[in-house]
This record gives sequence, structure tokens and C-alpha cells, in this order.
Amino acid sequence: MPFEKGQSGNPGGRPKVSMEVKELARQHGPAAILKLVEHLEGEDGRLAQTAAIALLDRGYGKPAQTTVLEGSEERPLVMKEARFVSPTTD
Repeated sequence: MPFEKGQSGNPGGRPKVSMEVKELARQHGPAAILKLVEHLEGEDGRLAQTAAIALLDRGYGKPAQTTVLEGSEERPLVMKEARFVSPTTD
């Protein structure tokens, strides 16, 4: 069912997270980062790797991913290449 011109498919938009909840979460941000660093320096390699990824994702953003698809009318689309690229830094 198509939408009329100028009509949104989601008129209410994305649900808003309560500012109170965001503020409570942000109050624990420094402690959460310290806990990640603690795990990063720990002996469990898998936990250290997870902590490293979490810290890098929050500090630099998640890496952009691109996907290249090829296809024609005779053949369906198939994944040709998936590539990870470095995030841009400001």
C-alpha cells in the first residue's frame, strides 16, 4: 500500500528514550569504561577482545561495511565481495 506524496510511513518517528533514562545511564558511563579497561587488561583473552572492541567502537565508531552485489535479469543477485573499511577520523 503506497503512501501519498508527503506522507510518512512512520508519522510518530522513532520512539524517544526518556531523558531520565539516558541521564541515569550516562552517570554510569565512567564506571563502565573503567570496567572495560579492567577486562582489557585481564587474563581472559576472549573477554579482553570483547572489551577492546567495545572501547574502540565507542571511541572511534564502528567500522563502515560495504557490500558489492552483481546480477542480471537472467541470474539473481549474489554477494560478490564484503569489505571492511576504516572509519574516518575528524
